[in-house]
Amino acid sequence: MNESIFFTVVIPTYNRGKLIIDTLETVLNQSYRNYEVIVVDNCSTDDTDMILQPYIEKGLIRYIKHDKNYERAKSRNTGMQNAKGDFLTLLDSDDYMYVNCLKDAAEYAVQNPEIKVFQNMYELVNEKKEKIYSYTFPSLENQYKSLSSGNFMACIGGFIHKDVYDKIQFDTTRELTGSEDYEYWFRVFAKHKVGRINKVNSGVLQHEGRSVNFDTFDLMIKHKDYIVAMIRRHSSVKEKFEKYIPRFEASFLIYAAIKSNQAGLFKKSRQLLRMALKADASVLFTKRFVRVYQIALFKNKIFKS
Repeated sequence: MNESIFFTVVIPTYNRGKLIIDTLETVLNQSYRNYEVIVVDNCSTDDTDMILQPYIEKGLIRYIKHDKNYERAKSRNTGMQNAKGDFLTLLDSDDYMYVNCLKDAAEYAVQNPEIKVFQNMYELVNEKKEKIYSYTFPSLENQYKSLSSGNFMACIGGFIHKDVYDKIQFDTTRELTGSEDYEYWFRVFAKHKVGRINKVNSGVLQHEGRSVNFDTFDLMIKHKDYIVAMIRRHSSVKEKFEKYIPRFEASFLIYAAIKSNQAGLFKKSRQLLRMALKADASVLFTKRFVRVYQIALFKNKIFKS
């Protein structure tokens, strides 16, 4: 195809020297060739810079290293501020881009010139790139309700036009780290129609070092409250999302309950689920709520027996 769309792939990283090469190789092996790669190193203390040196010397990547650890939001903003792409996509330094990811994105962009934000689907994989879980993606017919029901955009497989990433960047409030991508998408969705490539073109690597595994529940509640305050503060976001705040709060609390179950904190999970029902009783009838509640109830009984 005519490779008329130029992409920027931004890879923020911190102490992922053992993982980033696998990620980087999936980008460099793309069937579509009209792109640049920007690696933003958040002042790693491991051997990341040494490992990446051959790629830097060959001109395969642009490497930017921060003078200290500013967390992921600033790294993504640094990538955006240095990007030249018609579209930009974010890729964490422990995830994968499948071989036709950029090719399919370019075809979608050409065929849908009015869409300035879109995503492809992604799946959870092991270190052999074998699928271990398929994520469910909601309809985009009501993109506001869908986003309020969970962060299906995440920070993988999303494509953002230059008109968007030049104007809307990440909130660098350090206390928001871990939910900064969710907060970002609310501001983007409020101003832009979002599209989707109905194909799995990205892989999220499951490993013990994933930062999401270190979320604390009190901090997650603070994240929820911060995002609610942002929705009410920004007029454009408020207009589109205010009526879905109860659904957002309930969904966020269910997610926290999932993390509680994974940590074996079943009593905490049930507490969070009660809070979710108080926020929006309608989630009681969702498969997600029922599944999380069953785990919180029955796994607890198994542990006690």
